[in-house]
Formats: sequence, C-alpha cells, structure tokens
Amino acid sequence: MASKKQIAANRRNAKKSTGPRTVQGKAIARLNNLRNVLYARGETLPAGSWNEILAIRDRFLLSCQPQTLEQYQLVAQVACAEWKLLHWQQEHARLLQDAMEHRGPRRQDRLRREFAARQNRIERELRRAHEDLMRAMAPHPQMETEVLPAA
Repeated sequence: MASKKQIAANRRNAKKSTGPRTVQGKAIARLNNLRNVLYARGETLPAGSWNEILAIRDRFLLSCQPQTLEQYQLVAQVACAEWKLLHWQQEHARLLQDAMEHRGPRRQDRLRREFAARQNRIERELRRAHEDLMRAMAPHPQMETEVLPAA
C-alpha cells in the first residue's frame, strides 16, 4: 500500500506528464498502442487507412490462401504489421522534414534515434508475424500414433 507521501508525490509527478502537445505529436501518439489495426476502425486510424489495410490484407489472403482460422488471423497480423511499417515510413519522412525545418540539431538527432527505434520495433513485429505465419502454413507431418500394449 502506498503511503500518503507517495500518493502526493505521484499526483505531483502526474501533473508534469502532459503527453504530446502538437497536433503531429498527438497524431503519432494515438497509434502507439494499436495492436491489431484490422480491429481498430473509426477515429483511431488516419483517414483512408482502412481501405489500405483491407487491400494489403486481401493481397496476403490471395497469396497465402489460409486454410484455418489461425492461419487467417496470422495473415491479418502480417497485413497489419505491413501497413504499420508503410504508414510509419511515410510519417517518418514527413516528421523528419518538419524537424529539419523547425528544430535544432540536438532535437533532430534525438528524433532520428526515436524514429529508428520505432521503425525497428515495427520491423520486428512484421518479421515475427511473418515467421508465425510461415510456421502455421508449413505442412505438418502426420503424427504417428503408437498403440499401447494391453494391460
């Protein structure tokens, strides 16, 4: 249980944490916790993104032709990760251009590091989703059933 001092300190610290302040920062932050884009309709996604996501998913469905629900869900995960990577690359270029015009060299370097870290996370997510899909799509050898001797 937190003491009264700890609770007061937490409240003071919470007042300092204001989150993103610019329109651009808010636009980026709202996608931070987006796990599966196919289930995130409406206000969460930038305009026009839903159609892009469905087009990517449909290409993967045609290419992979999933046979099970698990395979279908993995195809959807790969499509979502692919969309996030494409969307981030576009945002990255736009935000970096803005930083070059309006920020100092230290802020530019910090943004480059942050952008690289975020891109690496998205690429890892895409790679993991693709590996999971390939494992699920690989033909499974029939399991041998061993006959137990009668007791």
